[in-house]
Amino acid sequence: MTGFTMKLLTLFLCLSLTVVAFVSSADVKDDEDVSMVKFKKFKNRYRKKYNKGAQCSYYRRWRNRKKMVFKHNQAALLGNSSFTLVDNQFADETVEEWNSLLGLVIPGQFNLKKLGIKDLTAVDPNKSAEDRQVISSTITIPSSLDLRRHRCMPPIKSQLTCGACWAFIATTSVEFQSCLKNITTPVRLSEQQLIDCSRDYDTNGCNGGFYTNAWDYLINMGGQVANATYPYKGTAGSCQYSQGITKVSGRLSRYIYLDSNERTILSALLQRGPITVSIAANSKFILYSSGIFDDDSCKNGTINHGVVLVGYGRANGTDYWIVRNSWGTSWGLNGYILMKRNVNICRLAEYAFLALL
Repeated sequence: MTGFTMKLLTLFLCLSLTVVAFVSSADVKDDEDVSMVKFKKFKNRYRKKYNKGAQCSYYRRWRNRKKMVFKHNQAALLGNSSFTLVDNQFADETVEEWNSLLGLVIPGQFNLKKLGIKDLTAVDPNKSAEDRQVISSTITIPSSLDLRRHRCMPPIKSQLTCGACWAFIATTSVEFQSCLKNITTPVRLSEQQLIDCSRDYDTNGCNGGFYTNAWDYLINMGGQVANATYPYKGTAGSCQYSQGITKVSGRLSRYIYLDSNERTILSALLQRGPITVSIAANSKFILYSSGIFDDDSCKNGTINHGVVLVGYGRANGTDYWIVRNSWGTSWGLNGYILMKRNVNICRLAEYAFLALL
């Protein structure tokens, strides 16, 4: 019996077991939209390989989620949802594997009041004239902003299976601000440095961290090195950075908490650049495809993921944020998602920070 025949037989047995399980439930029908052929195409599309004996479990998870995607998208076609889903590269994974995509951990004894300033428009006599005010309260707010193609916006990256979203979003802000201040082209900085070297600042490598802790490390250690010097590996390792010896390409001087106010967040984004935020990501967020994400089920969820606000707009009467993720360009809208604005979607406004050079 050939290897190909064995694979087909394994999938046939998976389907048989699944059908038996579903036939026993009066509420679920076997859906012709889900099939072994489509699962094979899914595997090929994302170059999936499973450990021996695990394929049945992955197949059943993918099949159930594809049914959920189909049902949701049918509702979207009828106007009952403003966004669509897709069986993307995460559709077959376990909850534990999904958790490895996240990795945001809010530090214990976190005191937001100590991290910000009360009035972002207040004059700071200790700063230069160009930087005395964090944001102006007198500017006109345009109807939209999109920094995705800004000259200082780095390309979308992928954290792979390392739970280091905190390092990626911390790095995006430093990259953008460093480009604005010092150079005319994007700078690519090292997330791996943060993963390997900031453990004394209450981060835990690929097992989670928080972006302000990463910034504390960078402020105290002198800056961030280029990715070319310290490339990303997707796993935690020993620190290869030596303060005062290793050349840095990006720096940070301070960061400011934006007081859970989406109007303030928008003004800061418009005037100063990307805003780093935390969200409660759920299964629909993970399987997002297009449209304006407005799922109410995440409003009371646990904050577990970090993303970056890079713009805003309005479509079909709905205000939205343009949000940058760190799961590669095959996720969402080439690595981005539109999320409903002015409703604290997925708790997005609660831990918003502006990082500055």
